[in-house]
Amino acid sequence: MSYRFRLIDTAAGELGIVEYEVSRVDQGDTVRLPDGSPATVIEIYDDEYGREGGVEATVVVEPD
Repeated sequence: MSYRFRLIDTAAGELGIVEYEVSRVDQGDTVRLPDGSPATVIEIYDDEYGREGGVEATVVVEPD
């Protein structure tokens, strides 16, 4: 199963939409930005607003 989510930075700037072959991500996990660089998951919004645009969640990240 894949997990499609929107990545935003801590200033709410959209970094892109990515898809991973995992069932979910959690706070503290490391994900890859669209350019391939790593980022740490800070917060996850999986309510109705966080799922807008056909994603499973909007994920706030901080680049490593």
